[in-house]
Amino acid sequence: MEVILKKDFISLGYEGDICKVKDGYARNYLIPRNIAVIKNAANLRTLAQMQKSLEKKRAKRKMEAEILKGKIVDISVVIPMKVAENGKLYGSVSQQTIVDALKEKEIDINKRDVHMEKHIKELGEFDVEIKLYHSVNAVIKIKVVNIDNNEVVEVTEEIKEENNNTSETVQA
Repeated sequence: MEVILKKDFISLGYEGDICKVKDGYARNYLIPRNIAVIKNAANLRTLAQMQKSLEKKRAKRKMEAEILKGKIVDISVVIPMKVAENGKLYGSVSQQTIVDALKEKEIDINKRDVHMEKHIKELGEFDVEIKLYHSVNAVIKIKVVNIDNNEVVEVTEEIKEENNNTSETVQA
C-alpha cells in the first residue's frame, strides 16, 4: 500500500513523501496515529496544493540545520566517566549521554539523530555523526576521560584555550 506521510517519520521519510508500506502497518499504526494517509486522488490533490508550503518548510529546516552544523563542528565534548582498573568504563557513553553533554553547551538535538555503531565503552577520542536534516550531517569529537584523574581539568582547560583561539580567528 502506498501512503503519503503527514509528518516526518525517521524510518520512512519526511512530510509529503510517498512511501510504500505493508497494508497492516499502514492501517494499524501509521493511519490511526495520524502519521500518514492512504495515497488516493483526493489526497494527491491536497499534497499538490501543499507542495509550495512544504518546499518552504524544507528550505527553512535545511538552512537551520546548516547553521546548527556550523556551531556543532567546532565543539569538542568531554565526557568524564568512572573507569575500572583494566581501563574499561563502568557503564558506557550512549546517545543520551552525548545529547545531555550537548545540552550543557546549549545545543538541543534529539537522541535519535546521534548515530553510533555501538556505545563507547573505553577511554579515548571518538568521532560521532549527528544527522541534522536530510543530507546535512555533522561530525563531533567526543573525548571520554577518567573522572577520578586530573585529566578532566586539563582537557577542559585545553578546550577553553582552543575555543578562545577559534573565536579570535573568527573575529579577525
